[in-house]
Amino acid sequence: MVKRRFPKPRKKEINQEEIKLFFKTIDFEPNKIFQEWRHLLAFGKYQGKASVFKLASTQKTSKYTQNEYKWNDAVCSVPEYEHPNFIVPANYSKGNYGKLFYFIEQFFEGGSLINRNSNDLSKISPKIEQIAKAVSEIIKLPIHKNSEFAKSKSNNKKSIGERLLNSTLEWASQVPINLDNFLNIIDKNKNNLRTGIAHGDFVPRQLFDVNGKIGVIDGEHAGYKGPLYYDAAWFYLRLRIDHNGRDLAKQFLIDFKNLLSREDQETFWEELKPVLIQRYIGELWGSKNNPKVLGERSIIGKAILGDKIVS
Repeated sequence: MVKRRFPKPRKKEINQEEIKLFFKTIDFEPNKIFQEWRHLLAFGKYQGKASVFKLASTQKTSKYTQNEYKWNDAVCSVPEYEHPNFIVPANYSKGNYGKLFYFIEQFFEGGSLINRNSNDLSKISPKIEQIAKAVSEIIKLPIHKNSEFAKSKSNNKKSIGERLLNSTLEWASQVPINLDNFLNIIDKNKNNLRTGIAHGDFVPRQLFDVNGKIGVIDGEHAGYKGPLYYDAAWFYLRLRIDHNGRDLAKQFLIDFKNLLSREDQETFWEELKPVLIQRYIGELWGSKNNPKVLGERSIIGKAILGDKIVS
């Protein structure tokens, strides 16, 4: 069997009765414990503060959990005037449960702006311009190069274009439709991609209203030098696909584009396009065994190739 470099992450079930005993040793008081996928999560109180306990279920996942902890620290170290429209949770504690990494962070109350697979856009729609501002602020965050977050990202020897193309080629090879037109666009632009800070999983259901700012959680895939418009591309797709928000997703891209300099506005689509294609093919890969869904997603693909996403 060919070893995949970009496989679907795996999880391991954590014994919840044993973790309850562990909580007593770290002064964490849980009121809800659950494991949806590769992390065990618990909501409760830590030193009297509403908190979230997050534990990696495997050692491989631990590196992403550690990345989220470092991301939170890095963003919280940047002065608020550099990101007036968004915040991330503050870290309270960290440690190891056996060989697995965990940390405890601030809990954002009030619920996310939209629930998973919900089409109720009433909370997120009024915030769409501010969300665009948040993405813009993330890209330009002046995170110090000596931060633990930045230093942990300094070992990548391949260019961002090569990494983008390699992941897309692997996913495309498993999707039962011809994607050459899309792959050629990434290949053509791989040496021209600019980079910026990226949250890495900037999706609607992970956004909260926190005292008038956009609270952004789950930064385990955050990058120091990711593709420039990665978060914008991913948010667009997830809002359109998961929440039937095609028009609102388009408005988000328009609002985001309007925040750019005149020079960057002129090249916005050409720079967004290869990144959006990578995210689009990743979406197809996730549905590779479902012909019906693949057919439905082709509408987006045609819009990308026809340059109809923003215009």
